[in-house]
Amino acid sequence: MAKVLVINQELFAEMLSFREAMETVELAFSQFAQGKSAVFPSVREKIGEHNGIYSIKSAYLSEESAIGLKTGGFWSDNWQSGKTNHQSVMLLLCPQTGEPTCLLDANLLTAIRTAAAGAIAAKYLARQKSKSVALIGAGVQARAQLEGLLHLFPLETVSVYSRTDASAARLTEEITRMGLGARQAASAQEAVEQADIVVTTTPAFSPVLKSSWLRAGTHVNAMGSDTSGKREIELDRLPDKLVCDWWEQASHLGELQGQPSRDSLFAELGQITSKEKPGRQSASEITLFDSTGIAVQDLSVAAFVYRKAKETGKGMYVDL
Repeated sequence: MAKVLVINQELFAEMLSFREAMETVELAFSQFAQGKSAVFPSVREKIGEHNGIYSIKSAYLSEESAIGLKTGGFWSDNWQSGKTNHQSVMLLLCPQTGEPTCLLDANLLTAIRTAAAGAIAAKYLARQKSKSVALIGAGVQARAQLEGLLHLFPLETVSVYSRTDASAARLTEEITRMGLGARQAASAQEAVEQADIVVTTTPAFSPVLKSSWLRAGTHVNAMGSDTSGKREIELDRLPDKLVCDWWEQASHLGELQGQPSRDSLFAELGQITSKEKPGRQSASEITLFDSTGIAVQDLSVAAFVYRKAKETGKGMYVDL
């Protein structure tokens, strides 16, 4: 009989700071680039009758001796009943025996590890004194991405654009209450034209942004495309540096699907965090990071929280 530690969302938040998430995810990217971890084939399938996308992502971290999977997905109609569209749960197993060891809420995990990836990419690819951000999309992940960037940059102004005016208005008001200058843009082009950092977090299947709209020196975190057919950005002008989390996944699920060839890719993010390749090299470079979310991000953060919960005696054990 296996004893499984259950970690709910409240305890997960207690066990993990954003700084810890950033450090954990950055190390995971580096180790993945160095061949110290493995990502297994992902599942990403549409559930048409319920307007959902079902996903399974799994990985193995040899350095941390961790193996596990995240399952869930995106149910577009959940908001109508007051539920989060993204729904997921994480299961950890014992690498030696395959027995289940930990079940974690993964809604907050997904938001934090995605925000951490965006912050890490910006750390290496955006100008260090970036002060202005454009948020294209106004949902949970837009808020998480902004929070992540605030840990690293002296941000002063935020432009918000969403195809849903009410959502953009709510987020603009929230940002204003945070003490930042915030404005609701009338279009995506208006939002990005003066931005140092642009973040796209939409579920769009047709472009909401053209790369030709970006001024010199802008960095883009493209966070929304994670399913075949999704597309947020029309690359009508190639950035100076194209970076992704993992080409094998980004080229068929991410922003890069069907657009530039492998030869156009400058690096995977782990090659930059591990110092194999440089990040930004000039103030005028336009850079773009395509994030599809890889399983080592989820697993590294889940394993960190699991170890910390065990060390502090937190969580509830159940017998299976």
